[in-house]
Amino acid sequence: MVKFMQIIVGKLSGFCNGVKYTIEKANEVIKKYHNVYCLGEIVHNESVIKDLESKGMITINQIDKCPQNSKVIIRAHGEIKETYDKAKEKNIDLIDLTCGKIKVIKSKIIQKNKDHFIIIIGKKNHPEALGLKSFAGNYSYIVEDEDDIKQLKNIIKESKLKKLFIISQTTFNSIKFEYLVNKISDEYNLFIEVDKTICNATSSRQKETEDLSKKVDYMIIIGGKKSSNTKELETISKENCKNTYLIQDYKELKDIEIKSDSKVGIMAGASTPDNLVDEVILYLKRGSHERT
Repeated sequence: MVKFMQIIVGKLSGFCNGVKYTIEKANEVIKKYHNVYCLGEIVHNESVIKDLESKGMITINQIDKCPQNSKVIIRAHGEIKETYDKAKEKNIDLIDLTCGKIKVIKSKIIQKNKDHFIIIIGKKNHPEALGLKSFAGNYSYIVEDEDDIKQLKNIIKESKLKKLFIISQTTFNSIKFEYLVNKISDEYNLFIEVDKTICNATSSRQKETEDLSKKVDYMIIIGGKKSSNTKELETISKENCKNTYLIQDYKELKDIEIKSDSKVGIMAGASTPDNLVDEVILYLKRGSHERT
């Protein structure tokens, strides 16, 4: 009896609501104004960026490179405070497509930064975390791992603030967030307010990835190599399935040997369009039949 590959696709794979909103609005803006600038990668997915650029979007890395009176998209991750200030100086029309959840976190930070030291648990070089920190002011810090907690002591002491407000990058690892919060609580005898601002879709996707990776022989994670939420899925999956592969599209599967009678799990990051997932499934199915 010939056994064929069993492919299980995560129910929460693909665009989250925030990314879906950003991409839909970007398409509307480009159609209306044609040549529109976007500051940084609109989302961390090359396929999505190339599609929008083919329609007229121009990706740039600095607001200074935009001509006066131009129209500039603020990407899903948001931007640093200085960007908004420079845009005003140059009379640039900002089209803010920041994820709604990140906008809410920014508002919370602005409310708290007068009498709280702000701790953002997230990736130090991630645009979302950097953007949030810029609105938190001087007495704030991005904590990515346990070593960062020790670096905080002098800064908190210098601030003379007696209250800590802890929030999270929306795509951070949920379990690691809880771990770091506990470590901070053990380290500092201060009033600590915690707001777990990890996106519900992110937490649910991470949990589904964990469950699925325990049931399969191979895990294929589809998404951009710069995508924080996608790399978190890879990390979680590797804890349970050693045959975990992070790919951007089906072409990368050509260098990966997958047995035709195996069970394969597929999960896609929040910035991954459905067509890339469909292409991976089709490639796996074709390969499975060819090898039997």
